[in-house]
Amino acid sequence: MTDSLDLLLADGVIDEILGRIKSGKEATISMVRRGDAVLAAKVYKDRAMRSFKNNVQYKEGRKVRNTRTQRAMDSGGKFGRDSAEQAWKSAEADALYRLVDSGVRTPVPVMFYEGVLLMELVLDHQGRPAPRLEEITLERDAVMGVYCDLLAQLIALLCCDLVHGDLSPYNVLLAVDGPTIIDFPQVISAVHNTRAEHFFLRDFENVHSHLAAMDPALWVHRGDGRAIWQAYVRRDLTPQFVPPQQPHRRDERAYSTRPNDQRSHPQRRDQPPPTPSRADDYRASPPRPKIQTAAAPIAPRPIKSKALHSHWTGQETKPAQRAKGRGAWPPDRRSRPDNARSSDHRPASPSAAGPRPALASGTEPTRRRRRRRRR
Repeated sequence: MTDSLDLLLADGVIDEILGRIKSGKEATISMVRRGDAVLAAKVYKDRAMRSFKNNVQYKEGRKVRNTRTQRAMDSGGKFGRDSAEQAWKSAEADALYRLVDSGVRTPVPVMFYEGVLLMELVLDHQGRPAPRLEEITLERDAVMGVYCDLLAQLIALLCCDLVHGDLSPYNVLLAVDGPTIIDFPQVISAVHNTRAEHFFLRDFENVHSHLAAMDPALWVHRGDGRAIWQAYVRRDLTPQFVPPQQPHRRDERAYSTRPNDQRSHPQRRDQPPPTPSRADDYRASPPRPKIQTAAAPIAPRPIKSKALHSHWTGQETKPAQRAKGRGAWPPDRRSRPDNARSSDHRPASPSAAGPRPALASGTEPTRRRRRRRRR
């Protein structure tokens, strides 16, 4: 980072480096002197050193004038990556020059030289670098004024077809002139980016939720962001636009001291009455006591053998039952004589099917014969 400032110092762009103000995820801010003016020099970090690397969704819709450079950036080669990095760094300078005299309070740009942005140094009431909104706890009476000021700046920014994209209390400085918005390298085109609505509503929610934590009366304005975007889509948005006043409804999260299950929620006129829950029914009429009865014994059912239909013989037969005696089974095809073939007992076609011939008694093969047959 010091090498970039040394280059500006050697080229005579600045006269003296006074010190570093802060270092963020995108760049480092230093205080320099140029003639009699004290400026802020923003030195951008390389992509490998930045913690903010997922910038593809922010660069949607960005184009450069040189078509050759644009094709190189789309292809993703080394020259294209270097060109995209330079375009990312110069996007903030282009946005600041565009927002001059637009109603958005930003640091006034002075020069963009060799990847370093020189701009006005934002000071507070005591002449020191202005603190961020995150670092200051505002009085409850001053919260509404800060909110109205930031809301007017968001409207003016959207009237220029731009969305900040990363607005938060960390990117708002409480300057002597009022809240000042900084950090525009990820600025989004509200016309060419498909996610512009998402980023705008997220910016509004970040600022609104932070200020509403200090003054709960701001919760009734949580729909202002949606109203502003709808007016922009209808092309009715002007710098003098005022969001429509919503019906005042007391926020019970901030004022009620009762438990969550005892809070009364307002009911709309067109909404049907709520259905009583099971807990309400139990409180109205307690459940009846359960009567314990002895379980009746279960008698086993006798298993009846059903007749089986044979598709081979076309007759109904009963399932085989084990005969009395040890190892006595009805004769089957496994107990046929050794010299008998399967064709002797199987008809040629199902039409000529008939009853299977009975085997001679005493022809059941022994265990030794079965073993020999398996071999």
